[in-house]
Amino acid sequence: MKNEFQAYFEVDSLAKAPELLSSALRMMGDWLAGTRPQPYPTLSMAALKQRFDCAGMPADGMPPDALLRALDSEVFEHSIQLNHPKYIGHMTQALPWISVLAEAFIGTLNQNQVKVETAYVSTLIEKQVIGWFHQLCYQNSEAYYADAFNATSTALGNMVSGGTTGNLTAMAVALEQRLPGVRKRGLYAAMREADCAGFAVLGSARIHYSMKKALATLGLGEEAIHAVPVDADNRVDLAALEQRIAALKSRGVQILALVGIAGTTETGAIDPLEALAGIARREGAWFHVDAAWGGALMLSPAHRALYRGVELADSVVIDGHKLLWVSMAQSVVLFKDSASLNALKHHANYIIRSSSGDLGQTSLEGSRRFDALKLWLSFKLLGTNGYAALLAQCGGLAQSMQELIGNDEDFELISASSTFILTYRYVPYRMKRELAAYAAQGRLDDAAALNGYLNALNIALQTRQKENGLSFVSRTILESTRHGGDIDVLRIVLSNVRTKVGHLKDILAEQRLLGERLLLELARPAAR
Repeated sequence: MKNEFQAYFEVDSLAKAPELLSSALRMMGDWLAGTRPQPYPTLSMAALKQRFDCAGMPADGMPPDALLRALDSEVFEHSIQLNHPKYIGHMTQALPWISVLAEAFIGTLNQNQVKVETAYVSTLIEKQVIGWFHQLCYQNSEAYYADAFNATSTALGNMVSGGTTGNLTAMAVALEQRLPGVRKRGLYAAMREADCAGFAVLGSARIHYSMKKALATLGLGEEAIHAVPVDADNRVDLAALEQRIAALKSRGVQILALVGIAGTTETGAIDPLEALAGIARREGAWFHVDAAWGGALMLSPAHRALYRGVELADSVVIDGHKLLWVSMAQSVVLFKDSASLNALKHHANYIIRSSSGDLGQTSLEGSRRFDALKLWLSFKLLGTNGYAALLAQCGGLAQSMQELIGNDEDFELISASSTFILTYRYVPYRMKRELAAYAAQGRLDDAAALNGYLNALNIALQTRQKENGLSFVSRTILESTRHGGDIDVLRIVLSNVRTKVGHLKDILAEQRLLGERLLLELARPAAR
């Protein structure tokens, strides 16, 4: 007797119900078009939780058409519409249709990249894409990349599930390079044999929190991260870095790695990579560049000079799901020396045999999707020139927003960057004048009190804007501003190619209106 559920494995059953496929395609098309009026859900999380039944797995299924209706009402209706032109708050991108098709093709092929026996041509495509990115960073000869493509015992890098795994992989290699055999003998034994008092990894105060997770996972502990203050441009303060290195060495702590950030998450700043590379070389430390956000800008001739020194990095991480507009999650970690990943090489009897060419030999992950196809298809469709044009469009949008904020007396631009991230805050003009007067008169306590009030005002503004759902910006806290002390700022990421200048004007107008209302609600402490 034929199992009725086997029909879900047979394409003919789908062909007999074409309206099902049409409905699914219509749902996806409408979503990509950003047709829903609001980018952010308006139902509170508490209310949404009440709609979910936590009784357990359903014993009986439902008809496919009913399932699509449930998907629309229960998931689409309450999801964040990233393709909406007024969603400009985070790095997760509005997607082109090619990326959605790529996901469908990846699911259809269902290749497992751990070994050639489950990833035949996809092994070669992944190696090709890794070679493209390695050449983007390190700019070796075509012959070098031909040899790397044909190699079965070395690798230029790994495709990974995100920047977090990329950073973890880079730090794992750095640790094995400094303490050979630590992977087998364990950290305690290796450090004792090396007579090592401890290790430190240094980066700016804007270093991504995934580095803490990486060092904790490797057994070094979160406190092995030493965050160095940033300068007025939100780049690592080199003088402060030198002081921190000297202090650590005086305690017998070894410098394992320096991390340069090429596009910080909070402000988009790019560290002085060439200078950091020189310090790392002097100290015998690993030099890692976290270019998860900004690495794609190396495709833009107008931005390439900002990355001078990236070719000196021992490892680099770049996220495809950010400024390359592919779907979550897709990243690549690259190594200057193709032998570096041999530090992580492992084998099994049934797969990833020595010199097999299996990509799983040097990966911290086991089974992996054929995610390289997303980038392969995108580059085949757009080319590097197409990407450069999209990045230039984002640059123009960021410049327009910078001018809009700068020309508005009720807003204050806090930071701008070459990687399309801006921070600013709502400051009514009269309060701007008060802050300036307090600074001129040396009334620092009054200035601090007013900044505290403005912090509360901007936190409330961002929260109210999110609750209204008409547009979305994020917020963060910065300490390196002309005001001194921590200030809460609004943060925008201007990489949504559907966003136009008119949308930006609407967002500022909405924020001004919300701010004016909140001024009536929030009591302000009296000046001294």
